Amino acid sequence: MRDSRPPRAPRRTRPGTFSRQPGRALFDEEASRVRFPLFEPPSHYETRRAMRIRSAFVLLACVSACASRSGAGPESSTAMPTASVSAADADYVVLAREYLDWYAAAHPTRATRLGYHMHDAHLPDVSSGALKRKAEALRGWLTRLEQVVARGGLSGDAAVDVRVLENAMRADLLELEEVRPWERDPGFYVGIISSGLDGLSSREFAPVAERMRAMRSRMARIPGVLDAAQFNLSGVPKLWAEYALRDARGTAAYLRTDLPRALAAQGYAQVPLSERAAFSAAREEAARQMEAFAVWLERELLPKADGDFRLGRERFEKKLALEEHVTLDADALRDINERAIRDYKAWVAREAARLDATKTPEQVMAELVKDHPKAEELVASARAQLVELQRFVRERNILTLPSDRLPVVRETPPYARLGFASMDTPGPFETKATEAFYNITNVEPGWTPEQKAQHLTYFNRAGLLGITVHEAMPGHFVQLLYGARIPTDVRKVFTPASLVEGWAHYSEQMMVDEGLGNGDPAVRLGQLRRALQRHARWYAALALHVYGEPVEAVAKRYAEIAYFEPFPALREVERGTLDPTYLYYAVGRMQIFKLRDDYRRHLESRGKTLVLKDFHDRLLQIGLPVSLAREVFLPGDTAPSLE
Repeated sequence: MRDSRPPRAPRRTRPGTFSRQPGRALFDEEASRVRFPLFEPPSHYETRRAMRIRSAFVLLACVSACASRSGAGPESSTAMPTASVSAADADYVVLAREYLDWYAAAHPTRATRLGYHMHDAHLPDVSSGALKRKAEALRGWLTRLEQVVARGGLSGDAAVDVRVLENAMRADLLELEEVRPWERDPGFYVGIISSGLDGLSSREFAPVAERMRAMRSRMARIPGVLDAAQFNLSGVPKLWAEYALRDARGTAAYLRTDLPRALAAQGYAQVPLSERAAFSAAREEAARQMEAFAVWLERELLPKADGDFRLGRERFEKKLALEEHVTLDADALRDINERAIRDYKAWVAREAARLDATKTPEQVMAELVKDHPKAEELVASARAQLVELQRFVRERNILTLPSDRLPVVRETPPYARLGFASMDTPGPFETKATEAFYNITNVEPGWTPEQKAQHLTYFNRAGLLGITVHEAMPGHFVQLLYGARIPTDVRKVFTPASLVEGWAHYSEQMMVDEGLGNGDPAVRLGQLRRALQRHARWYAALALHVYGEPVEAVAKRYAEIAYFEPFPALREVERGTLDPTYLYYAVGRMQIFKLRDDYRRHLESRGKTLVLKDFHDRLLQIGLPVSLAREVFLPGDTAPSLE
């Protein structure tokens, strides 16, 4: 096993830790968070009480089986509960099931994305009264959970999951009461609508006529969402108002153009004429509503938008601790990141000199991105890489592949072409539309030759290889394959981005360490450039939200760190104003490498050797935040997950 990571800097003493759109099972390398499905959806004819009884019974069986193996094994049990299950475990299982039921009802657009279809006809109630009731409900859930914990006796998976669930509840409450996107971000409302409709149109989990009826129901609820926006919004940052204006116009265009185009390929013409007419009328009215909202944003909100996007130190550290289970303070995080940037820059210089010692690293990088497939070869190149990566994973024993399945490699659909590449997966509990799509955004016909050439530089051959590793093999697609093995629903729902994106980003470096590219410095440089991009995000998150640096200065430094041109660097930093914890890519990668190193030393102290395949299999099957996974790999260990 090769490990060519940069040398560790001397250890320093450290002080004493919503995405804007409702979640979907989409991994977007450039822009989005990740959400996993809730739990196996019941048939539509089942009553909620029957569902709760059945689900609690199944979960109780899992707790019984898992308690005997201390949460370490991958298999879920189908055995009946036994007398060894404590009363506390049983109480926790019932509470967790009831909370997940409530959560799905409170987040219907996310529930759709996650494969739970009982709420497909609804949008969330975001009126001020409903938001207050939601906060009160969350406090009630926390009280119940604290009572279960206080009684003691939790064991096995329940003893670990209770901490995941508590953090999730507290993170939701923090979002409502302190971060307050419903008050500060008009894109919060646009995202509810666009995600709610796209979630019903992009996957054929039900006949098109049935999904059209659900869309009509959601369209009828759009005025309520937009009325709530106009009532709730105040202190909006100007940049966020500008983004929301663009998104509102884009949603109107989606309703008029992209949505009918998507449905046309799904049997729309076979739907009865009366239903098509009703749907078209509802779609046109929804587009008109979005256009009217865009006018309100432009004429009323934008001229008065003078709010501050910054979270501030306290809220930033709280948010990171609750969402990502990372409890280091901002100053410690800054020190860790600065050391990592120095190490990676030195590594870049060494690899660049191997290619051409007469040029600067920046010049070498600029030459590398010119080597890319032609536009007409792009999808085929990614498809060929995917097959080769699957072979490499097997031959090098990187991990166990649970299936021979591969995602469908395709051009990104016309209605979703904002990012460069993405992995669109079903949740592990989606029973119908179970295909996965590796989307590659090709050039647009109307672009100039220069624009096309610039776009294709992102898919330079080393870069495309890293993208395919990250999105598919063994990155996000393999995570999908392992999803069914994660032992509890709570972990599947509340998987942190630092594990999901951290695993995919870790995979980029690990695969080159294990021989991908056969030592070609161009392949290593492609991986290092992408690592520095993630550390530039880490820098930007802290600079923007904790240290109060201006956007323009942060963008300049971002470009220096990541070898970016000024315009894409600015766009990346603007994203950071909306996604303050987008340091989770590099944080997660570093946590996994540290866990691996610590576990290797633990094994060696007992005369054993770390087997990389076993480590990877176990990490993916556990499905825990890395800080909690450490307790499974290293019982009794108190070392930090990141330093």
